[in-house]
Amino acid sequence: MTVAEIKSAIELAMERTKNLVMDDEEKRALARRDFEDRLRAVMRRFLEGIRGREEFLAEYREIKGDSAEKGLLLIDLILEESSVLSQKEKVFALLELVGGELGGGLAAEAGALGAQFKRDLAAGVPGVGERIMGRLAGMGISGSSVEPNVEAWDEWRDAVREMGDVFKGRLSGWREKARAVASHGLGGRG
Repeated sequence: MTVAEIKSAIELAMERTKNLVMDDEEKRALARRDFEDRLRAVMRRFLEGIRGREEFLAEYREIKGDSAEKGLLLIDLILEESSVLSQKEKVFALLELVGGELGGGLAAEAGALGAQFKRDLAAGVPGVGERIMGRLAGMGISGSSVEPNVEAWDEWRDAVREMGDVFKGRLSGWREKARAVASHGLGGRG
């Protein structure tokens, strides 16, 4: 191949790729997606038990960006997560960590929401258990030794789903408070 042919090939390649350059809006959108993906990965590693509290915080703090924006986006990602209530302890722990990073007493409020959810869930167990026992008795299964695994029944899943809807509403209210805290510059670390 001659120098002229190489030059011609380079010019042809440049001509074909000239419209592939990203404009500023595309660059911002790509950076935003990368930011979200990094936060989502850190969140999932914590929720799946791959990372503990301190490891999560270290990774979270390494992600470059505005601390308020980072915290609010992570809260949104947590609330979007479909398995939020199946991992309730870890979710509320994660919300406490993020709340602690944002400041303004949000960590304590997230902890209180988690404790309230746990109490409400425990209070719902006897009622669901009684309904299940009634259903079993209707099928001819009864006696003092019958103790159903309540969490394995549809009635339990339905009750948790209903309670989850209520708590998602409460968490959305908490998120709005987090937005207010972040917008007033009361946030914690960055």
